[in-house]
Amino acid sequence: MKTFTLEEAKQDLDKVLEHAKQGGTVIITGEDNQAYKLVSMYIPKKGPRKAGRLKGKIKITDEFYEPLPEFEPYTK
Repeated sequence: MKTFTLEEAKQDLDKVLEHAKQGGTVIITGEDNQAYKLVSMYIPKKGPRKAGRLKGKIKITDEFYEPLPEFEPYTK
């Protein structure tokens, strides 16, 4: 973990980002004891969605279409 003041972080942003990119945590302290935590994280790029990707993996039995016993008073 490395701590920078807001002014130091502004002047040497590349160094701050590089430290975070290598897995380190960066704390940036500002005015009035305000602090900011900078952590690098990987966000994977999602590809386009594919229609029918789960086809054949979900089975709906005939029991699914039978009326529920809780609703029997309302169906008569």
